[in-house]
Amino acid sequence: MHSAVQRYRFGPYELDLNRNELSKFGIRLKLERKPLQLLQTLVEHSGELVTRSDLRGLLWGEGVFVDYDKGLSVAVTKLRAALSDSSESPKYIETVPGVGYRFIGKVEQIFAVNPAPVPAQSEVEPLPALPTPAIAPSPVLVEPISRNQRTWLQGRRAMVLAAILVGIVLFGMGGSNLNRHKLREQAHPGKIMLVVLPFQNLSGDSTLEYLSDGITEELSEQLGNLNPTRLAVIGRTSAMTYKHSPRTISQIGKELGVSYVLEGSVRRTGKKLRVTAQLVEVSDQAHVWAADYDRDIRDLVQLEDDVAREITRQVGVSVALESPRTMQRHSPDPEAHEAYLLGRYYWNKRTSVGYATAAKYFRQAIEVDPQYAAAYAGLAESGGPTAEAKAAALKAVELDPTSGEARTALGFIELFREVDVTAADQTLKTAIALDPNYATAHHWYAFVLEATGRSQECRVEIAEALKLDPLSLIIRSALAEVLSSAGQSDAALAQMKLVFAMDPHFPKGHETLGHIYERKGMYEAAIHEYELSAHTGGDPLWAERGYLYAISGHKQQALSILARLQGLQKQSHAFCLDIALVNLGLGRNDEALSWLQKALLKPDDGWLSLRSDPRLDPLRSDPRFQALLRRMKLTS
Repeated sequence: MHSAVQRYRFGPYELDLNRNELSKFGIRLKLERKPLQLLQTLVEHSGELVTRSDLRGLLWGEGVFVDYDKGLSVAVTKLRAALSDSSESPKYIETVPGVGYRFIGKVEQIFAVNPAPVPAQSEVEPLPALPTPAIAPSPVLVEPISRNQRTWLQGRRAMVLAAILVGIVLFGMGGSNLNRHKLREQAHPGKIMLVVLPFQNLSGDSTLEYLSDGITEELSEQLGNLNPTRLAVIGRTSAMTYKHSPRTISQIGKELGVSYVLEGSVRRTGKKLRVTAQLVEVSDQAHVWAADYDRDIRDLVQLEDDVAREITRQVGVSVALESPRTMQRHSPDPEAHEAYLLGRYYWNKRTSVGYATAAKYFRQAIEVDPQYAAAYAGLAESGGPTAEAKAAALKAVELDPTSGEARTALGFIELFREVDVTAADQTLKTAIALDPNYATAHHWYAFVLEATGRSQECRVEIAEALKLDPLSLIIRSALAEVLSSAGQSDAALAQMKLVFAMDPHFPKGHETLGHIYERKGMYEAAIHEYELSAHTGGDPLWAERGYLYAISGHKQQALSILARLQGLQKQSHAFCLDIALVNLGLGRNDEALSWLQKALLKPDDGWLSLRSDPRLDPLRSDPRFQALLRRMKLTS
């Protein structure tokens, strides 16, 4: 079936109304919903003045409580950026001060025939009650302006007087006393969910991505800390999934289960900073609030605080003027703060090189500002010797005892580096109490619960972490691990289906899937997944592979891996648990216990699963094994 496709062409740009997209030289440009609707309106009325009041009605409709002027200004700014246009010397969009806008470019209208039907969005059947991961780009869905709306545009001015009269009547009836923020608070009686989408870097310099990413992360943290009982903020991992994504606000809201979306942009010129931010309510995509900030880079911390407090006010969340967190908060030196943002940028790459580079910047921040607690917390999480990492974490807690991030860094060292489950239990519980919106704290506390046999509590904690960071691959894989350990292999595999839909090469995902297959007795498939973990840059999992070769009758392959591990152990004095596991697969229980006792000299996080690992069942009745569990404080 043939259908007419209407397009507008101006300069190197082409606006396709059927596909709702803008392209330049045939390459599709990323443009959000409101700026694209604005462009459509202006192009369809090329050469004509379109007033700001006309645009308000077309883009937002009547009866919506938003800051129209700010929202429209933000949309115009984004549209001009996409068209490489400027207000000073416009090529396409001319501003008529105080009145409106006019499209002044030469427009060519094109009608074509498109015989090809629009393909289905997806052939994958979605899993019930789980958010669909943001993995595949899809066209921006823009509501086209109908013929009725065009008629409305011409008749809009005739309605202005009537609107004014209605406004006067409402004022006389007490309409001026309506509290919009109170209405929003009543509309969201429970905890409000919000996501801070990655701020766009409009500086024209890709090396400044650390700045836009850093502002995104710090705004998320500040918002999550202002009133955690009423406002929850989606974690960074899920938010960053939408960087450069064409998905609409409606799609993002549905996938993350949020009520509000905060988006914006950053432009830096020398020491000057221009930050644009706007808050959108997902239910009707109304622009609740928008603002532009022109500040010196040295005032970035105060700018973030101003934006965070304004957002809480707009969504109807009350914030104490002086809480213990804000009273004790250290205002870092601007140079140190910039070094810290660079550190976080490289840390989030989650590679060995990234961690090393991050540590360098965190040390630089500490050198400039020795009172900067967040920099010490970042250094603690960047690898290095355990003693140095522990000292950095303790310093972070000392400098800011109200910081959930600092406590979580300390809990990480205690749990995964020192394997001190008792200390980590208390530290991570405190971290969650200080910052209940920090998904990582919930995730790591779940490891404590698993290690000490509290499986039901572990599952609750993982679910909370996933609620706060629903697109985190590592947290969803952890949930799959918990479900598999509980015998719910189908539910675990459903979780892994979502993980691999987001990233089919996620190393930890292959490790987790291998564990699931191993518990199902699918040893060959499990070995294959363990090998894929190594091939995708993850842990080679020699012990797991050696154990499975041993119990499946491939003794020579198991012995070959055992010899490799023993060679590695002589070089580093590690791998004792790995050697114990392969010996256990070979039926050498006494040899396995001997290596477990040697592992006490240099414990690692492999001990955390010993209490519940079914592979160790042949040793559980042995008093020597029980003594080991008690010594590592892994008993009930």
